[in-house]
Amino acid sequence: MDVWSLGIMTIEMIDGIPPYFNEDPLRALYLIATKGKPEVMDQQKLSPELVKFLDKCLEVNVEKRASAADLLQHAFLKKAGDLKSLKQNILSAREAVEEWLEDDEV
Repeated sequence: MDVWSLGIMTIEMIDGIPPYFNEDPLRALYLIATKGKPEVMDQQKLSPELVKFLDKCLEVNVEKRASAADLLQHAFLKKAGDLKSLKQNILSAREAVEEWLEDDEV
């Protein structure tokens, strides 16, 4: 996996939109290249572990950027709960989408 993309995707999940969303895609790439790591909109809400995880993913210097193997050992991922805990959330989301699709057909 591309570690930089993981960091960008993480920011998108936090903020609800990708960095530089309102910019033309080429301008967004330029901003990332010239300004470096995009910032989260409301950074004070992030845990210290998540901030460090993003810093490792979004290190501009490729030689210093963490590898996927390094990230799997990161404190942020070590705090993750058991994946079985997601089952109810997935089922609820699936049910909500199915209801939405049924309502949309009417």
